[in-house]
Amino acid sequence: LKANRRNVALHMCSARTDNVMATVSPSDIEDPWLAQVASVAFDGTQSPAMEGLNDVCASAVKSLRVPTTRNEEYRFTDLSCLTGLDACVPETPTEDMVTEIASKSALKCDSIRIVLVNGQVHAVDTGAIQLPSDVYVGPVANAPRDVLKFSLGAQSKTRGGPFATLNGASAKDCAVIYVPEDCNLEAPIHIINISSGGKDGNTIAFSSPRTLVFLESGASAQLVEEYVTLNGSGNGTYASIPVTEIELDDNASLSHKFVELEDENAINLKSTLVSQGTESSYSLIEVRLGGKLSRHDASIVQLGERTSTEMKHFILAGEDQLHDLHTKLALDHPEGTADQIHKCIAATDSSKGVFDGNVKVNRMAQRTDAGQLSKNLLLAPKATVNVKPNLQIIADDVKCTHGCTVSDLEEEQLFYLQARGIDPMTARKMLVYSFGGEVIQRLEDPSLTDRVQEQATESLNKVFN
Repeated sequence: LKANRRNVALHMCSARTDNVMATVSPSDIEDPWLAQVASVAFDGTQSPAMEGLNDVCASAVKSLRVPTTRNEEYRFTDLSCLTGLDACVPETPTEDMVTEIASKSALKCDSIRIVLVNGQVHAVDTGAIQLPSDVYVGPVANAPRDVLKFSLGAQSKTRGGPFATLNGASAKDCAVIYVPEDCNLEAPIHIINISSGGKDGNTIAFSSPRTLVFLESGASAQLVEEYVTLNGSGNGTYASIPVTEIELDDNASLSHKFVELEDENAINLKSTLVSQGTESSYSLIEVRLGGKLSRHDASIVQLGERTSTEMKHFILAGEDQLHDLHTKLALDHPEGTADQIHKCIAATDSSKGVFDGNVKVNRMAQRTDAGQLSKNLLLAPKATVNVKPNLQIIADDVKCTHGCTVSDLEEEQLFYLQARGIDPMTARKMLVYSFGGEVIQRLEDPSLTDRVQEQATESLNKVFN
């Protein structure tokens, strides 16, 4: 199975690259906003290892169109705050500024830390951890050539959306994580994605962070992706369009945590693409609190039997925030398991949440155990959530569950607390603050959990005060 996947990826890469023009001029691009982005982002400063992917995707960008609300998958996601501004190069932060925010974002436990600044690998710090032989964690320039040849862009070019294509055309670097066969990497790999704004509020700084994770058969690892804003370097809006590609071979296991804590000027349009081999395990814990607009497109395919996929999401939309989550999970083999829990709070009249979750149990996926649950909490009369949970079952020998709720706090829960002497406002706060607790606790690291709880509390306090 591993050889087949690699051969397919290699064939696709070579077949596409042979027909690609070496350069694409902004004048070749049909969409006016994308042409303007290309004039800024396609500057030829990428790592030589990225050139093949850049050329293939830049050719695709020529006929690409920025999605609008007329597109079904973006029906509830207005991108005018992105396309209404001209793109610019982010302000370059000082070394002291990067060091300070990286220190504030550190995990409590010993970890392998990768710092990306505006999409480029700035530093890799293993601390006192001795990496096992053949493990690679670092920039694309020094990454194993065979891993890049077989895996870089293989998933995003076939299953990625428009912003994954734009990332592939404009990415200058890539954080690469490679764990060889039967290697257990105990220390978590913490990727701190730092973004800065432009010179003023009339432009939007643009960056394309990219991560590639490859776990060979029987390997295991932990990945923590954290997105933060570099305050003090640039004061305008910025857009980050990250792509994370993950390939898990047979019996491999990855625990993946994604935390977005950016400030109110941030736009984050992330794509995560995962392929899982036989008896592999993938767990995604996602918490998103920051930014004016964020969207996560997660696409996962199970490529073998007895494969396990877990997704848990907590999303808090505060004042003037829109958070969108689109997930696709395809099960094509017997005895797979899938468990997805989505929790969203829309806290104010201007808050908006979107969830479109698709789990497809195809005909060959017999004896599958799949569950999907979406719980949404509205704290204001005009708060909005647009929820579309979708469990498609074609196989006939399966165990599948499916549920969705959209409501304010339940009166029975409030009554239970008030009957024990707790005043109504305190009771309401307790229930709201604990709503995302089962997801936040799964972050496990105390420092990361504290940062998430602090920002969530700050956002919710604005509602109650």
